[in-house]
This record gives sequence, C-alpha cells and structure tokens, in this order.
Amino acid sequence: MRSLKPDLSSALADSSFVYDGGPAWTVERALDIAARNGVEQMVAAEHHALQAAKTPPPGNWLADRLTILWTMFMASRAADPRSLAVWMAETASLLSDLPHDIVAYAVDEAIRKSRHGFIPSVGEIRQFAEPLVDERNRHIERLGSMAAALADPAATATRQRRRQDAAARAQFAADNAALARLERAKTEGRATGFTAPDSPCRL
Repeated sequence: MRSLKPDLSSALADSSFVYDGGPAWTVERALDIAARNGVEQMVAAEHHALQAAKTPPPGNWLADRLTILWTMFMASRAADPRSLAVWMAETASLLSDLPHDIVAYAVDEAIRKSRHGFIPSVGEIRQFAEPLVDERNRHIERLGSMAAALADPAATATRQRRRQDAAARAQFAADNAALARLERAKTEGRATGFTAPDSPCRL
C-alpha cells in the first residue's frame, strides 16, 4: 500500500503543541517542518501521486480477488452457484469506490482477522479501509494547500522573510548563549587560576 515518506508525513500531522487556541495544523507550520526535513520540494509531486492513488481497482482484479475469497471460505460448504454470482456482484459494487491499494490491504486484513471461519463481510472489509481512506483524503487536502502556498509568489516572499527573521533570531540567541558560556568559563577560571581566552565577538 502506498505510504508517505516519514519526513513528509510529519508535516501533515496535527501539532500537539498549540497553546494559543489556534488550529492544530496550518499550512505555514507544515511547510516549515517540511523545509527542516528537506522534503519541501516533494510536496507538489506527492500531492499529485496521492491523487492518482485514489484510482479504484480494475473490475477484473476485484472479481478475481472475490472469487479467491469465496473459494477460501466456501469451498467446503454446499452453496447455490447463483449465490456466488449475487454475492460477487453486490460485494464488488460496495467495494468499488475504494482505492485499489487500500481495498487490497483491507481484504487481506479482513481475512487475517476473520473469526469462526466465516467469509469477511463488506462491513468488516470497509472497517479496515475507511480509516485509511479518510487519512489519505486528509493528506491530499493538506498537500494541496501546501502546494498552492508554494506556488503563490506573495506567500512565498512572506515565508522567506519570516524564515530569514527566525534564522537571525536563532543566531542571535546562539551567539548570546556562547558568550554567556565563555563569560562563565572566565569567571570559573579566575576562581581556579585559569584564564579563558577572550571572546572573538561581543554582542
């Protein structure tokens, strides 16, 4: 089943650290995470790939898979051949909206976790599939918003200025922390008779 790279998936997840009453996920926060993880340039391609992955299974694949499923569970039981045709037609109709890779995974999981040797129902198969469909749709929506923001010149210019300002603040804080460590070392050195070298720069 198709999955996102972890470095990009983390940018699509809700934040657990929102204390200002704002939304748990925002486009700009997600883009900042993607940039830090080195995957910002992958956003548009991943959005396109996930949209393509929504394709439902070919009719012949689903028919073959359901035939195998019926054979696995019903071969030792007496069943009217017409029941197979009705069951296959109805089951295929109720699963045909699911993406190919997700329905394949869901059928396999339903078989693995089937109880009492009964053929998995449509509801049991969809129980595995629907959370994955919801997650994929959410990823598609968020990646689409991120791709649109990256393609917007005004938003991109604002983002670049914001990141430059944040980088400058981080550098300023790092320089001050380094200076504080040096001053502390000099103070401790005087107490022990050791003299630390002077700082190459003072803020």
